[in-house]
Order: sequence, then C-alpha cells, then structure tokens
Amino acid sequence: MLVFGGVAVAQDSFGDPFEKGKLQNPNWEWQNEPPKWDVGDTRENFLFIDSEPNRNLWATDQSHLLYQETDTDIFDVETHFFARWDTSSGVNGLVVKSPKDDNWVTIKFWSRDAAAKGQIQYQTKQNEGGGGLTGNAGFTPEFGETELFLRLAKDADEYSAWYKTKENEDWIEIGVTEFELTPPLWLGVYAGVAAGAGSLEVDYEYFNDNLNPFPVEPGGKATTTWAAVKTQY
Repeated sequence: MLVFGGVAVAQDSFGDPFEKGKLQNPNWEWQNEPPKWDVGDTRENFLFIDSEPNRNLWATDQSHLLYQETDTDIFDVETHFFARWDTSSGVNGLVVKSPKDDNWVTIKFWSRDAAAKGQIQYQTKQNEGGGGLTGNAGFTPEFGETELFLRLAKDADEYSAWYKTKENEDWIEIGVTEFELTPPLWLGVYAGVAAGAGSLEVDYEYFNDNLNPFPVEPGGKATTTWAAVKTQY
C-alpha cells in the first residue's frame, strides 16, 4: 500500500466532476482532441469521447489524451468509466506521461474482439513485464461493453495501480512499479481505437483527486462521490 507521509501536495486540485455541461477544472488540455466529444450532451454528467482509429498508446502515443500538466512528486487519482467497443483493439484509461522522455505509466483497459475480449494492463512504453507491471491483471469482461474503476498513485518514482468493478468494493491492487519520468508530466485520461478500423466510445464519470479534492457545491454529483471515496480509505 502506498503511504504518503511528509510530502506536500499540489495547491491546485487535479479533480473534475465532469458535470454542468463543460469541463470544470480550468487546467485541462487536449492532445489529439477528438472530433466528437462532450460533457453532458451524450450522457448527463459524463465526459464522452468518440475515438478515432489509429489512436493507440503503446509504441507511440497517438491517443486522444485529456491531460493536466504538473511537476508534482505525489498524486493519487481515480476515474470511473463505461466503454463500448466494436473493434479488434481499443485503449483507454489513466496515464501519466513525460513528453521529454516520450514515456509513461498507464493503467489501460485494452478492448478486443478475440481471446480475452478485454483486459486491464499496467504498462510503460512498450513494456508490461516485470517490476510490478502486467499485461493482464485478471479482469476479462464480455465483448462489447464494460464498466471499470481505475486508480493510479505516485510517490516520487514509485507508482501504484488498482482497479475495481463496483463502487462499493475494495480496491484490487494491480502492482507497484519504480519508474523515473522527467517533469513536466501530463496526467489524465485517454481513449483511442488502436486498430485501423472500428469504434470505441468511452464515458468518464469523473476524475478524482484523492489528496486534494476539487471544490464542489453541496448536493452535487461530486459531493456524493467524495463522500464515497472517504469511506474507502
């Protein structure tokens, strides 16, 4: 379990409840902004991404990446999403990336049309072996759609990853890895059809900062979310 002791957290929250029809956190930027995306139009109080083909995150990063730039040495973030796919290969999840290094740490849901039909992967660039990384964390859904919760934490060069399939469940640890990334870092969520054809639609409900929650109005979606988060730590 990752312990954050004696380390200051960033002043600005990374969090965003993805509600009220627009991105609430002013620090978001797009890499490869998708032609079709919205907050709340397709699904109320969700960030929707309609992925283009050839948007993989593996040997290179061609993904639709919604990120915030940071030089923080510590974070603990999570997201909840629904994915719908009809392709041989699609990708989405959480990532922290160093543009200077052209490398990253990601918890990826790899949607497929063969074998496992979908699986959770914990990777750096072109690497999912050893050091806490894995090409299959053990979750294998049915083809076509799934729901997942992912969580990624950083403490200096140590990264920890978890997943769960239901909100009230305990987190399942995927692994802990040591990996150096040169700041500034890009932290966020992404999606993309890795194959040359097919479709992948992803609805992200929120981007939670567990160390520095995003300010919310009483009674909003995020108020309920943060209350649920506090009961699980």
